[in-house]
Amino acid sequence: MSSEPRPVRTVYENLDTSFVNLWALLRYLSQRSFTGRVHVELQNYSADVFINGSDTPLVHEIDREAGSDVIEEAALHRLVLRVRESPGSITVFEGADEARAPQSHKTINQNAADEASEEETVPAISEPRLQPDPVAATPAAMRSASVPATAAAAVNPADADVAPATEMELTDAVHASGEVIAGVESAATSAGMDFAALLREWQIKLADDYPFLDPMSGQFQYENSTASVSGTVAVQSYVTGVSEALRGVVDQLAQGERARRTRERVALELARVARKNHEALARSGFRSHLDRIAGAKVI
Repeated sequence: MSSEPRPVRTVYENLDTSFVNLWALLRYLSQRSFTGRVHVELQNYSADVFINGSDTPLVHEIDREAGSDVIEEAALHRLVLRVRESPGSITVFEGADEARAPQSHKTINQNAADEASEEETVPAISEPRLQPDPVAATPAAMRSASVPATAAAAVNPADADVAPATEMELTDAVHASGEVIAGVESAATSAGMDFAALLREWQIKLADDYPFLDPMSGQFQYENSTASVSGTVAVQSYVTGVSEALRGVVDQLAQGERARRTRERVALELARVARKNHEALARSGFRSHLDRIAGAKVI
């Protein structure tokens, strides 16, 4: 039997990250049962995404400036956010051999390594779970930018999952969320902003603490004022996760001279939603989050 490696096919080569949405590309490939590797090259940074049918692929991330070399699932979110901010290229390789990630890897701070003795070993980074601890393996700087301390204080996602919701309670909360999201969407659209892109960005930022928001999983969906979620999610976790994502969207909308006017517009839209859905919002818990979402008094 021949031991020669299987042929590798280059599907896409040197796609410009300025024109190609990496997250949409990864989802497109995964939905088509693609097997292979997606290579991303940025200045002083590169990453390989190994797609082999798993819900969350492993990512080999090399940050040459920071001197780090990591393989973990959590790196996927860092990669997607980084690509949005830096120009570079994407190349897609198809093949079973390409989809196999190295067995293990370590995070190495080069400066610390230079000072350490040759005998000193650097402990390997453990692979994160898909249901992460609230302090998941994301760099402190990234986490502080993604999840404000006040949000963490509002609810511990792990604690929220202690009391699972009944199917009716979750359905009620999801229906209410569609109305709330639509209110923020209306304000964003009137400001000429791409609401879908902003919401997706905040879903990615919060996915470590609220896995149901991860766009790659497809568990949470929103379209035309209607939200849906698959699987089991605690009501408190759902309400807080969606509210924090919307708060982040509003924070990005409310910039510069238009900040106050934008927040007032969001508050006005949410007040309309609250009058129309008073009981549902109160019952689900969304009512207490409206002021925080808008960054202004709603009612």
